[in-house]
Amino acid sequence: MRHLHTALLAGLFLAACQEQSAPPVATSGAATPALRLPADDAGRVIARAITAAGGWDAWQRHRDAAFVSTLTIFDDLGDATSETIFLHKLSLHAGAKMRLESIGLREEVTFGFDGREAWMLRAGQTVTEPSQTAFTRFHAISSRYWFMLPFVLAEVPGELSYVGSESDGDTRWEKVRVVYGDLSTVPADWLVLYVNADTGALDRVYCRVLAGFLRHTLWIGEWRDYRSYDGIQEARRHGFFPADAHGGIVGPLAAEELFEHVRFDNGFPPELFAKPLAAGGGSPAR
Repeated sequence: MRHLHTALLAGLFLAACQEQSAPPVATSGAATPALRLPADDAGRVIARAITAAGGWDAWQRHRDAAFVSTLTIFDDLGDATSETIFLHKLSLHAGAKMRLESIGLREEVTFGFDGREAWMLRAGQTVTEPSQTAFTRFHAISSRYWFMLPFVLAEVPGELSYVGSESDGDTRWEKVRVVYGDLSTVPADWLVLYVNADTGALDRVYCRVLAGFLRHTLWIGEWRDYRSYDGIQEARRHGFFPADAHGGIVGPLAAEELFEHVRFDNGFPPELFAKPLAAGGGSPAR
């Protein structure tokens, strides 16, 4: 049954991408934007991570992306308490434009962000109450950011600083701290990225997340099971653990997100991310 469910999900994913797609944007002859990073150790480490993830030129060739995420929340005993599945559609280089479509919910949820304004529908009705939109908005923004790492560090302004190295057994990381002033399109006000000194891959993220619905503010995310999609390396599994002020894990796995069925260059038209006319009226969903 699990294999059947996976096959059906993949079929739905491909159909959804093709249904709303337009011809891909022509990029032949267009110059690749320069990779802009600090000329210091922080810039060196992030540049190496970008190379390990497929390279700046390969990333810039892709115009949009789609993937299915499955977010599972666990209690302190390790039992799953919820599972949320969304089809994500992103514009990669035109600002924070995204659209999420729920999979498997009785009342369909659609969330969008056009770079300036967010909107959400549940069963076709507008949802505006912050307590009902906060989690979905955070999920959309954080999943986009995790998916776009490390490339996003050269596209979304943030303050980068090198904070040394750290070892655990045979593994050594170089660490870069990222601080953001504008939190509208990022999941945390600061992050420390652990870049594997041998491979250049991003292995771990230590971050502070200020969201009222979370039980903790400090988190360690572990990036696992890398896969290659059209020349881009993406971690299939992201596991999140509560952390202390020193970056140590202090509790069991609290959440795990799977990124699957990744597909680049679907040719999504700009209007896909715009607020639907239906979202302008009606009463907030309850």
